[in-house]
Amino acid sequence: MTSTSASILVPALVVTTAIIGARWILLRNSMIDLLLNRALTWSVGGVFAYGGAVWLGFSEFAPLVFITSGLLAMANVYALARLLDSGDTENAAGRLRTYHVVAVTASGVAIVAVSPIGRALSIDRLDWAAVLWVGSDIMIAVSVVLIAKACVRELRGAVDTVQEKLTYTSLLVLACTSGVLTVVALIDIAAGRPPAEPRAGGGIGAFVSLLLYAVLLAVPMVNVVLERSGFDRAGRDCRRLRPMWVDLTAAVPGVVLDQKLDHPDSIARRYRMMVEISDALLHLRKLDTESSRAAHATDDRGALVRHMPATVRTASPDTGAGDGLARGEGQRAVELRMLLELAREWPGLRADVVRAVNGR
Repeated sequence: MTSTSASILVPALVVTTAIIGARWILLRNSMIDLLLNRALTWSVGGVFAYGGAVWLGFSEFAPLVFITSGLLAMANVYALARLLDSGDTENAAGRLRTYHVVAVTASGVAIVAVSPIGRALSIDRLDWAAVLWVGSDIMIAVSVVLIAKACVRELRGAVDTVQEKLTYTSLLVLACTSGVLTVVALIDIAAGRPPAEPRAGGGIGAFVSLLLYAVLLAVPMVNVVLERSGFDRAGRDCRRLRPMWVDLTAAVPGVVLDQKLDHPDSIARRYRMMVEISDALLHLRKLDTESSRAAHATDDRGALVRHMPATVRTASPDTGAGDGLARGEGQRAVELRMLLELAREWPGLRADVVRAVNGR
């Protein structure tokens, strides 16, 4: 620990701590986010706990305090690796509790062993810090294999966007780097080096890796901030569709869905607007503008029906309203592009309707 330069240690801890705090505020709803937040918190907390123990004069216990926090971090990392590998979210919480119990039990035995009780029982002769560190490193190695396997699987299969590819590639590189650092640490321990005092390169590599993991995990926070501020892609689409959506839902209020979204994100809002706009356009297309019903209507809906330019009715996508989620991703993407094109033309088309209404 002390072999790591303060010029590297302090900035890494400051940045990582700030990212952890922000993640606990913005990203804490899913099991994956909770596991990541806890793992980072225990990792950084162990460094502060180590420094606090040394500062208070408990240097003998400092390595065990550090490794205890590391084991708890490792429990969350291993639970995350198992979750990514198996996809079994139902039993993830139960597995995590088991890993926590194992970590706390192992650490408790080691702390008791170096206490006066352990010395009285003559169980303090074993290097318990090294034992726990080796166990932790073995679990890191297993987790690296599982995470790397999951990354390769995703890169070969379901990953579509450039951001996802970069994320999984970065995670794969970092996982492999962690694997190399773990092997080096095990070799050092086998050679008799104290586990809490790795060689300079190993200590620097560990803290740089922690910082890079934190920076990688900060990317979803940027997405959340953009989404909440409406500057993500779906939010921008919603703003472009909104003027047309307001006019059409006012003209055909029956298309507005009654069900409210519990936690609507921008993607859900965009999809709902697409469905309601498409239903309204399909309804207007089916109306006969020469029918007596349209001809004698005096409200805004009637005016819109009578004076809706033919180009709107012919250009509006006939998406089969009511299909909802039955439509595939490709067809929804095509529909979105068509609606966005229509939204760009909507101010001019709406102006035509206004002029037609005023010229009656």
